[in-house]
Amino acid sequence: MGLFLLIASALLAKLGYYQLIKGQEIARQAVAMRSRQVELKEYNRGEILDRNLLPITGTQTSTALYCLPREMTRNQTQDTNTSGKVAAKSGEQNLVRTTQILTGIIASTTQGDPEPSPCVIDLYAELKQAMNSGKPFVRIASNLTPEETARINASQLSGVVAAPVIRRYREDGFMAHILGYCSGGQNQEGITGLEKHYDNILRENTTSHELTSILDARGIAIQGLMFKLRNEQDRHRGALVLTIDKRIQATVEQAMNEQIKTGAVVVMDVNSKEILAMASRPAFNPYEVPQIIKDDKNGSLNNRALMAYHPGSIFKILVTAAALEEKLVSPDEEFNCKGNYVFNDEVSIPCLREKGHGAISFSQAFSLSCNPTFIETGLRLKRAGLLTYAERLHLTDEKILGYGNYQANSYITIENADPAVGNACLGQEGVMLTPLQICNLVATVADNGRYAPPVLVRYTIDQEGNKQMLTPPTKEQVISPQTAQILQQLMQKVVTEGTGKTASLTEVSVAGKTATSQTGNYDQEGNEILNTWFTGFFPADNPRWAIVVLVEGGKSGAENAAPVFKQIAHQLLQ
Repeated sequence: MGLFLLIASALLAKLGYYQLIKGQEIARQAVAMRSRQVELKEYNRGEILDRNLLPITGTQTSTALYCLPREMTRNQTQDTNTSGKVAAKSGEQNLVRTTQILTGIIASTTQGDPEPSPCVIDLYAELKQAMNSGKPFVRIASNLTPEETARINASQLSGVVAAPVIRRYREDGFMAHILGYCSGGQNQEGITGLEKHYDNILRENTTSHELTSILDARGIAIQGLMFKLRNEQDRHRGALVLTIDKRIQATVEQAMNEQIKTGAVVVMDVNSKEILAMASRPAFNPYEVPQIIKDDKNGSLNNRALMAYHPGSIFKILVTAAALEEKLVSPDEEFNCKGNYVFNDEVSIPCLREKGHGAISFSQAFSLSCNPTFIETGLRLKRAGLLTYAERLHLTDEKILGYGNYQANSYITIENADPAVGNACLGQEGVMLTPLQICNLVATVADNGRYAPPVLVRYTIDQEGNKQMLTPPTKEQVISPQTAQILQQLMQKVVTEGTGKTASLTEVSVAGKTATSQTGNYDQEGNEILNTWFTGFFPADNPRWAIVVLVEGGKSGAENAAPVFKQIAHQLLQ
């Protein structure tokens, strides 16, 4: 009896072991033996991630219609004819019937739709070609509607599945100007932006999604278990990690959608010079690039954050830095503004205030953007002085760490004549800068005169998961801390007492500068089209963020650009 109990206990223990411990492993192996996996290669590129490893690409999912021709012809089905006899349908007949049903589903749900799902054209021939060439599956329609998906699922057709597909880009154009876009097909090639610059890294990610079908003992796919999408094992391989903060980028793009039709915004970390957000308007849908190229009247493919513009009065920041550094002016020095600066009997430049400011200190002139004061100050520097400090503050530098193939059309070339120097001091003739360059100039001032090139990429991750860090920028003291601190105070007065009051925040102090620049272009009524600016940093007493806002076709920096700055800054403080 004891021996019997001992044997029984051993058998029960072994049974328990296989049921409880080995059960899952046995089940997994059984499924694997009856599984057929088909790789999806349409999105076989590495991810692009933000600074917190949040995905920027691959965040959108759509439903696509897939057919497996061999699965459709493998299984014979039965049908009842008019005589009541049951007849077997051949695999070929099954393929024809399935094709007819699918065509009907797609066609019926796209009638009258202004943007219908792709219609199935000669589906039978397409499936036969795929089968003859050995393709395990073919995608025959994309972006299925919920109605289409429901009808396909209800049909229970063999070898047919409506499967989720991870799309690389957002159709609303989120970060489209930074990311760029790829060519179509299975072997996607980066055409513009980061996709092109890091094509070798992003292409190395060979990990892909898989469609998996579960087969029964006869080798036939089990309905309800067929074609489940298998996730990647490690999505952070062959990837690119940016300095962009996805939350800040979303804040910027939302503000632009609400207030800017055409323009650009850049947000930068003052200390690290890392680009936290960069956006351009109008945006574009990466999936519609071929159509946009044919008829891009609005220049939506242009990244305006990297395009050169006359900076207007923002250039007075450089004039001030140079004059203070050379001790050619002091904040308390008094000037006399009569409403214009007269070079000769034929040439004069007006002040923003038609009647003039009268007696005005340099500090007041900065906050009120008095043109004659800055022309007089710039003439003290002369052409050579302006060019020297433009180079010293790297306003002729187009470097972006992590974006080495970037080429801007910015320049500072000032003619050797007083009117040309005067115009240059106002950020017009001979001065072209990008919004990114302007943002970095402000970040340099906020960082007590320390310059470093802007940074867009933190590191890459290879296929083995190894990080390749980009060399961090080395800071350069381009103006003295004393000069920078005076500039910080002057820029703060712009917001508290001058032209930038519309950018003020209740939470913290703000320092900034407004600008309105001429373009030389006119609308149908004969009015000149103006570009409006606001750039600044905050908190003013402990700078953390620098922002530049460009609004094309505005009225003034205070009216159009400063409120956008305020909205973004307020959100960053939340």
